[in-house]
Amino acid sequence: MTQQHITDQKVTVLLVDDHTIVCEAVSSALHETGDFEVWPVTTINEALDRISTVGPVDVVLLDYHMPGVSGMDGVRSLMEANGKGVVLFSGHVPPSALQHALDIGVMGLIPKTLPLRSLQHALQLVASGEVYVPIKYLSEQKAQTSGEVQLKPREMSVLLRLCEGLQNKEIGRELGISEVLVKADVKSICRKLGVRNRTEVALKARQDGLC
Repeated sequence: MTQQHITDQKVTVLLVDDHTIVCEAVSSALHETGDFEVWPVTTINEALDRISTVGPVDVVLLDYHMPGVSGMDGVRSLMEANGKGVVLFSGHVPPSALQHALDIGVMGLIPKTLPLRSLQHALQLVASGEVYVPIKYLSEQKAQTSGEVQLKPREMSVLLRLCEGLQNKEIGRELGISEVLVKADVKSICRKLGVRNRTEVALKARQDGLC
C-alpha cells in the first residue's frame, strides 16, 4: 500500500522562465506524462510568491538567464525559499558559473535541449535528492581548467563574486578570508586576465565565458 502511494505521487515542479512559449511547451509535455505537476511562472518574484503560497516543491527549474537578476541572486533567493531542488535550466551556462552554482548548493543543470524522456529522468533524479549534470558540461569544465588562463581555486571564487558586483569586504565575508587577501587576489586576477581594474575584470571574464 505504502509503496503504491509513493509510486503514484507526482513530482511537483516550479518552472521559472521568462519565455512564455518555453514555459507552455515544457509544462504541457510534462503534464501529459502524468508523472508531474508543473507550475510555470515568468519572474523570480512570481516563483517566490508561489512557494510562499503553496509551500516548497520537489524541483525548481530555473532559467539561468533571467532578466533583471544579478549573478546568482535569483538562485540564492529561490534556494532559501524552497530549501531544496533548485536546478538551472538553460541552453548554455559558463563552466565556471556552473561550478559556482554547484558550490552553493544548486542541484545541477538541465539543458533546454534535453529530450522529454531524459528531462523526466533528470527531474525525478533531482526530486530524489541527486545532482544532475550532463557529461558534456563536466567535460567543458575540465577543458576550461586546462586553458591558458590559470586561476587558482580561490581566485576563481573571487572572480565569480566580482562578476556579481560584490565589494572586497563582501567577498571576504562570503569566503571567510581577510579583505587584504581579497585585494591580493583581485590584483593577481587582473594581471592574469591582462586588465587594469575590477570593472574590466568582470567584462573580460564574461567575454571569455569565465562567469
